[in-house]
Amino acid sequence: MHIKVTEMVGESPAGWKDAVQSAINEASKTMNDIVGVEVVNFTAHVENGKVVGYKANMKIAHKS
Repeated sequence: MHIKVTEMVGESPAGWKDAVQSAINEASKTMNDIVGVEVVNFTAHVENGKVVGYKANMKIAHKS
């Protein structure tokens, strides 16, 4: 079995969990059999002292 790793960034206005799921949803459109995710970094966009956007940088492992 061969496993490939692809780096992606997920975004969401609702939270980091949704940002991760957003990237997985997008990746599953073109990647076969996603088997794992490593979240490398979480960041947030702030406007007027409030968090308005969440980003998750991740590595997605999938079968090739």
